[in-house]
Amino acid sequence: PFHVVYGKPPPSLPQYIAGTTTIEALDETLRDRDTILQILKKKLAKAQQAMKLYADKRRLPHTFKEGDW
Repeated sequence: PFHVVYGKPPPSLPQYIAGTTTIEALDETLRDRDTILQILKKKLAKAQQAMKLYADKRRLPHTFKEGDW
């Protein structure tokens, strides 16, 4: 959806390397952000797999031959 709306791919978030800042609150916030992103990616993959299994249950195999419309 981002690409359709804005005409370009979404910006990527660089992974934070712990200890690269001296501000403790910022360090904790960025570590939390990376943890949340990892959790979201895992949950998204799990949801996509569940949707695929559900869709495949209702899908019928098609046998097409040359000349079929």
